[in-house]
Amino acid sequence: MTLIGRAEHISTIKSHGLRVRGKTAIIAKPHAATRVPQKARPDFVFITTKSYDTANAMLGLRRFADRAIFVTLQNGLGNAETIAKTARRVVAGTTAHGVTFVGPGEIRHAGVGETVLGAWGGVRESDLVRLRDLLADVGIVASVTSDIRTELWSKLVVNASINPIAALAELANGRIVRDKHLLALVEMVCREATEVAKAEGARVDYEELRHRTLLVAKRTASNRASMLQDLDRHHRTEIDAITGSIVRAAERDRILVPMNAALYALVRAREAAHHEASGPNVRHQSL
Repeated sequence: MTLIGRAEHISTIKSHGLRVRGKTAIIAKPHAATRVPQKARPDFVFITTKSYDTANAMLGLRRFADRAIFVTLQNGLGNAETIAKTARRVVAGTTAHGVTFVGPGEIRHAGVGETVLGAWGGVRESDLVRLRDLLADVGIVASVTSDIRTELWSKLVVNASINPIAALAELANGRIVRDKHLLALVEMVCREATEVAKAEGARVDYEELRHRTLLVAKRTASNRASMLQDLDRHHRTEIDAITGSIVRAAERDRILVPMNAALYALVRAREAAHHEASGPNVRHQSL
């Protein structure tokens, strides 16, 4: 395994390993580099950037486009489509594991959740089974679905119901479903987003997605949502790929989503305020 990342993160991993604590407690020592090694011949390439960096990540991976299977478990919609513009074989999926970035070379595994894989393009069932078994070998239990688009929409609804609220309230996931007022907001956002997902052709049910949202929040109770972590560090969030996807689809389908639209506007405003406070030289980084 080779991990490609930012210089500070990679330097620490090279010196001390990648420290994982919480639900998993290990010090991993992968090969680590800031650039893709010339001699690399990967079977699988996992794209793990923020959604807005997916296209840039693919620029350095084009030489693997015909050989490797590209895998995305990223948040939001549009990542698989972006990857498929370059790569011939693409697996799309979702994961509900909660992870907090502590600092260079260290993360906290804050919650265990379901991982689902599906064929996006150019892959066979045997490829999915191989990937599922590979993940199982390292302790990540995954399942395979024949309807990955519905799964992506389901994950989007869950993300949209948790991330913006946790980010704006500055609370860990578990706190937002223990507060009755925030829980009511979560349910309203989830209901709106589910209606949009249905209109976009996803086979989803509000009660099932409400249950899944609450379950994810409880299983990752101590986790600070990725959007909250981004705002904490004055970084760009994935609000466009998550809530923005719902708002844009709602406009196409002529569905009113006032709660999602409000959360979208508020997070964008927070991003803009951080950018203005940091000045023109602010750097937006992704994990």
